[in-house]
Amino acid sequence: MSAQVWIDGLFAGAIYALVALALAIVFQPTRVMNFAQGEPIVLGAAISYQVVALWHWGWPAALALTLALGVVMGLLTERMIMLPVRLSGSRYAWIIATLAAAMIFQALFTLRFYDVDALRPKALVSGFLDIFGQRISWQQLLTIAVAIVVVAGYDAFLRLTAYGRAIRAASHDADAAVIMGIPVRRIVLLSFVIAAVICAFAGVLAAPILFIGPASGLVFTIKGFTAAVIGGVGSPRGALAGGMIVGLLDAVIRNLTSATIGDFVVFGLLALILVAFPSGLFGKPMEAH
Repeated sequence: MSAQVWIDGLFAGAIYALVALALAIVFQPTRVMNFAQGEPIVLGAAISYQVVALWHWGWPAALALTLALGVVMGLLTERMIMLPVRLSGSRYAWIIATLAAAMIFQALFTLRFYDVDALRPKALVSGFLDIFGQRISWQQLLTIAVAIVVVAGYDAFLRLTAYGRAIRAASHDADAAVIMGIPVRRIVLLSFVIAAVICAFAGVLAAPILFIGPASGLVFTIKGFTAAVIGGVGSPRGALAGGMIVGLLDAVIRNLTSATIGDFVVFGLLALILVAFPSGLFGKPMEAH
């Protein structure tokens, strides 16, 4: 088995880790697992494809537009999900709300890019690095490095900053956090925005290499969710570890057998880990509201 398979696995794992981290960011203050979290991946891919491949404006414009529209998407997603959840009073309303948001965004992307199979611009960083006869793209190395830095940065933010402690307090007991003067609503809104921006930039990094179509968002949500559960929902380090496990296992099994068996093994591993470690490899036991 070539080293390229392992690099491909680490690259895909880095994308899944970023999605898993975004899921954890939203889950901590809301106890909502956002099944629309893969849609910002498509947003980032769509913007980079439109701006770089079609308009030829260059990557600086694409990155700026990704940041702006990622913020807007995060704000819209928060309203589309949290408002129905608050008004319904049902503990299961988030399932319908998040899936509905995913379907709405997917329909919008499909209407705009109905004749495009893959939203694939040129690489953000072109060229290859030769290591022992293996050609590894700089785009893949950049993505892996970005995932590690983002996960480590958010983990440090949670542990070392006052706002990070406020997020953890809101995650532990939202009602008590409100009494203590913590702006829980603002934290919830910010969590959706940060998660959307992270996934949008993950889409920018993934689009030149991975297949991302207008309706691919749910696929990334499922893989990111698998990574989050394996690593432990709510744990940034678990998100990184889970993402890498899913990416590597998927790449290796696909190389040895087929894509279908790769998915079967990944989800089988998920089931086994949930039996042995119900809170994931790095997670702590938590109860959803």
